[in-house]
Amino acid sequence: MTNIFIINIPSSVHRKENISQQLDQLNLNYSFFDAINGHKDNHPLFAMYDDQLSQAYRGKSLSKGQLGCYASHYLLWQKCIELNQPIIILEDDALIYPKPFIEIINNLDLLAKKYECIRLFDNKRPSFFKLKQMILPHTSIYKFSKGHMSATGYLLTPAGAKKLLQHSNKWYMAVDIYMDRFWVNHLECYGTVPACLTNDPVFDSDIGYGKRAPRSLACKIKRELFNFKELIRREYYNFKFILKMTFKR
Repeated sequence: MTNIFIINIPSSVHRKENISQQLDQLNLNYSFFDAINGHKDNHPLFAMYDDQLSQAYRGKSLSKGQLGCYASHYLLWQKCIELNQPIIILEDDALIYPKPFIEIINNLDLLAKKYECIRLFDNKRPSFFKLKQMILPHTSIYKFSKGHMSATGYLLTPAGAKKLLQHSNKWYMAVDIYMDRFWVNHLECYGTVPACLTNDPVFDSDIGYGKRAPRSLACKIKRELFNFKELIRREYYNFKFILKMTFKR
């Protein structure tokens, strides 16, 4: 049985009903995971947030909603290790494309042996390159040169969850941006083409990003330097990955 967990704030009844209807139509078993509501909860995990690092590297603070989102995914990474089984994590605004999604479910054991994490949604970056890894009838697995800028839904193995937890001792960026930093967490960025799901446009984000304070010149310079270093580290990592793949052949 596939372990599908849906992150949902209990008060978001319409979202719960919508995702339930989709999964029921596919005859899939699933469980709801009560999301940490950063606007109302003061969860112990929030102590892992370092606002000084957030300001130093990103030039802004995480909103309460972003902290709640991070904590919710973090707890499910722990759950994956506890179960010692691959799981699929979905946010409750997911709109599922049945054929490719079912194909992932039916091939889950095979995929989990080869990939520690697979994003199941479209890459939202404006530009990237991708390398084909595995061909399936309705979708294929690719290695992406840039992360997807979302955490709408993904397959995660215990090995992948351990990597995410190991490199997440300090929180200073949104959870999806952290997951995209494969050169830091060593969790390769694999995804499906075409996508298995997307964000349902019916729903607005539950996160809430808050107001951003004006950035000083020094803050802007720090942010640009950080982004430049990230670019160099990412491209160097991609270069090494391509070399490794080339010699394997």
